[in-house]
Amino acid sequence: MRPIEIQIHQVSGQLGLNITQPNINLKITAPNIEMKTTPVSLDLTIEPPEILIDSKASFESMGLQGTYSFANSLAEEAKQACIQGIEKRVSVMHQMEDPHSGSIGQIIAAASKPREKQLVIGLSPSVRPDISAKLGTIKGTYTPARIDATVKEGTITNNFTWGKVDIYMEREPSIDIKT
Repeated sequence: MRPIEIQIHQVSGQLGLNITQPNINLKITAPNIEMKTTPVSLDLTIEPPEILIDSKASFESMGLQGTYSFANSLAEEAKQACIQGIEKRVSVMHQMEDPHSGSIGQIIAAASKPREKQLVIGLSPSVRPDISAKLGTIKGTYTPARIDATVKEGTITNNFTWGKVDIYMEREPSIDIKT
């Protein structure tokens, strides 16, 4: 007899893998902050102080006058001179009516004496000037600083795909026995 020869031919099976990786697709939008600032404001209105000096009385005490004051005093003097002149003429007429008062020439000579006017100018005033003051003011308008902000929130968008493993038989196992 012949020995029996058995041949076994074995082919291993082979598995194949299809791997799909997991995928994370993130889209991120950063938040947006818009800021508008208004600076502080201070507006000042200043009214300066005033010093008022009225030296009219001081000048008049020295015999010095302003234009209007001088004109008024001359007008007053002219009025008084006119009244005195009228009174003098009336007095002369009354004297002329009286036959015992003397001759007309004597009456007119006595009435026509020049009038003397005395002008006095001083070197220093006898009356102090009138000094007054008005205080100044400062008014302010204050507006505080301001910050206005607008915030747009950021976004996160997620597109996620799960990973997976597909197993398939790439080669079938087999055993081949031959005698």
